[in-house]
Amino acid sequence: MLTVLSQLEIEIVSERTKFGLTGAIKSGHIPGTCPLGYKRDTTKKMVIDETTKDVVIRIFNLYLQGKSYQTIANILNEEKILEPKKWDDSTIEKILNNKIYVGDYERFKRVAKEQGKEPVIYPNVVEPIITRAMFEDIQLQKKKNQRAYCRDRVYIFMQKMKCPKCGKIMGSKGTGGKKKKYMYYHCSDCKMYLREDLIEEQVMPMIMDLIEYDMTVKKYFYPVLADKKEKNTDKLDKEINTLRNQKSRIKEAYLKEIVNVEEFSKEYKAIDEKLELLEQKRIETIDLNKQSFSPQHLMADRDVEKEKLIRSNKFYDMLMVEWKNKDKEEKQEFISKFLESITVEKDSKSNYKLVNLKLRKTFIEQIYKLMQNGMFDMTIADEKDKEVRTTVMMDKQELQEYIERLNNYYEVSYYEIARLDEPKKGYQKKYLTIDETNNNGEKLFKLVELITDDKKYPQKKANRIVGAIRVKEREKVS
Repeated sequence: MLTVLSQLEIEIVSERTKFGLTGAIKSGHIPGTCPLGYKRDTTKKMVIDETTKDVVIRIFNLYLQGKSYQTIANILNEEKILEPKKWDDSTIEKILNNKIYVGDYERFKRVAKEQGKEPVIYPNVVEPIITRAMFEDIQLQKKKNQRAYCRDRVYIFMQKMKCPKCGKIMGSKGTGGKKKKYMYYHCSDCKMYLREDLIEEQVMPMIMDLIEYDMTVKKYFYPVLADKKEKNTDKLDKEINTLRNQKSRIKEAYLKEIVNVEEFSKEYKAIDEKLELLEQKRIETIDLNKQSFSPQHLMADRDVEKEKLIRSNKFYDMLMVEWKNKDKEEKQEFISKFLESITVEKDSKSNYKLVNLKLRKTFIEQIYKLMQNGMFDMTIADEKDKEVRTTVMMDKQELQEYIERLNNYYEVSYYEIARLDEPKKGYQKKYLTIDETNNNGEKLFKLVELITDDKKYPQKKANRIVGAIRVKEREKVS
């Protein structure tokens, strides 16, 4: 009986321990050593370490560009990132496989792998450093990188081209000889060969759109995608104070001869570097917070600049120059940043045709965010089958802000032309085609698809209205 009671007590204690550990994990008390990018706060919870977070983000971005584990390690070692730390391929692999960076903790991972089982996952237990979309893109990229090998040439669409017949990722090869004139993508199963320069020519309109998007984000939309309004300096201030206290303590220990000069110099330098990095980040955050912006103001400024370039016939030339100025490695990284895969067909006369392309989830996530802010543009055909810019998912208040900003540059008129939820009504007013100018000197600037929620009947789908914005140059005052 005593033996049975002792065994029962052991099992009860074990269950209580497991239950307590599970509760601790769910509240952010993660067992073990903190991975790169995280640290312990005063309550022993795992929180983001602002001094190393950006290194983690950079590792994920480098891998998405097609870099191997070893290549990333070499880059970090050459740049002496977090010196004296030495980077190797296994360290990079562990970081890219760790779900903690999306906020999830995997328990019993090694044991589960040995037994062929799935580990226990606790979701959303810490603040994530990267998005789930990026982590999913990384897992897809792994399969491609595993089939890659060292080459003496750079292929723009490496690991992106899918065979139009079997759907497998096509390999890359070039012609022999010193000239190395042509690059090819081939499927060994289907005996299919596609020339790189002809693929590039076929997908150039898509590339131009991506270059325009990239330039727009860098110049105008970064505050929207970076969640500027949510940023503050509280965390940074707390970490800066902690490092300053550490700095004071190590200095005091040196003065009292508790540590020697070598230990003091090493510790003092490490703390100083972290402190400098955090203080710089704090300055950047404060400057960003001082900037007041409206998504519609940003879009109006972008559209006016684009209109000026279009009227001067320099818009597409500027995009083409941007692409041609990139070397092959930069082109390859650019394509990898946005696209998951491309499928191009070739007919019997060797004519190429783009049949499918798949965007990366991280890119789709950005587009969705811009769409939620009424900042996403698409093109539709006008009455003469010419492309007209159209902004979707903008509400009436956003439209008003947008028009007010446009009024700084042009004389603006707005007309409702259609209700998409009541197609029988048709067009209320005939709008100008893209090249026409009416008697008042107005030109069609863009169409806007408005969404107006019906508050009285929330179960009813939102009304959708299409309006046309016309502009004309302001008269110059002599």
